[in-house]
Amino acid sequence: MHDQASVLRNLASREKHKSKMRVIAVTSGKGGVGKTNFTVNLALALAEYGQRVIILDGDLGLANVDIAFGLTARYTIEHLLSGEKTIEQILLTGPLGIGIIPGGSGVQGLANLEHDQLANVVVNLGRLERMADLLIIDTGAGLGHTVINFLQAADDIIMVITPEPTALTDAYGLLKTLRKEAGEVPIHIVINRVKTEADALATYKRLEVAVSKFLHGSLNLLGWVYDDPLMGRAVMQQVPLGISYPESSAYRCIQWIAGTVTGIYLSPPRQAGGIRGFLSTLLRSF
Repeated sequence: MHDQASVLRNLASREKHKSKMRVIAVTSGKGGVGKTNFTVNLALALAEYGQRVIILDGDLGLANVDIAFGLTARYTIEHLLSGEKTIEQILLTGPLGIGIIPGGSGVQGLANLEHDQLANVVVNLGRLERMADLLIIDTGAGLGHTVINFLQAADDIIMVITPEPTALTDAYGLLKTLRKEAGEVPIHIVINRVKTEADALATYKRLEVAVSKFLHGSLNLLGWVYDDPLMGRAVMQQVPLGISYPESSAYRCIQWIAGTVTGIYLSPPRQAGGIRGFLSTLLRSF
C-alpha cells in the first residue's frame, strides 16, 4: 500500500491546480438517522448557493444516493476501476446539475489497483477538480474500515446524529475512533429529527461534555433539522425534499446549514487537499 501511495503522489505532482475541490464526508455512528437524505438535500441547498457539487456514494452496504434522486445507475465506480468507463460515463446528473458517482462495493477496489489502473483512476478522478467545488461522500454508518478511511482522508467531517440515547452512544464510539485515526479533521455535528431548538442544544451539550471530558477533544455544532413528516413523504416519492417540499421546515434547516458549509468552504480552517490529496491519504490508509 505504501508503494501505491508513492505512485499516486508522483502522479499528483504532475498536475497542480490553483483552486482545489473540498472533500466533505458525511457519516453517522449508526444507521437509520437520515444520513443519506441529509446528504442529498444538503447537496441541493449548496447548489442553490451556486456551489458545484458531486456526491460519491461510499456506502458499501446500502448504496442508494441515486435512488434518493429517483435515478438508476447503469454504471458504477467499478467500471471506472476496471478501465471500462471514464468518470464522465459513470457520472449521473441530478437536479441543479449535481453529479452522482455510484459507488457501492466498488469503492473497496481502490485498495487493490495495479500501477496502470491507478494512473487511469487518478487521471479520471483528477478531472473532478474542474467539475466541482465540493465532493460530498455519503459514507456507510458505523466503524467499518472503509468508512474510517474515507473520514480520515476528508477535509471536513459532518456527523449526523439524533437525540435517541443509542444514537448518542454510537456517535461517541465513532468519535472515540476518529480521535485516534483522524485527529486533525474538523468534525461538525448535525442533529436530525429534533422537536425543538432546545432539544437540539441539549443533545449537542450531552455529546460535547462527554467528548471534552473523556476524549479531550472539541466539536462544532453545524445545525439541526426539525422532525418533519414531509421528509418521509419525499423519500417514498423518490424526490428529494428540497424539490418536492422546498418550503418544509426540515429543508429550511438544511438550507441554513448549507449556508454555514459554504462559509466554511470560502474561509476554511485548514487548507483543502483537493481530490489528489484526498486520494493520497485514502490509499495510504488501506
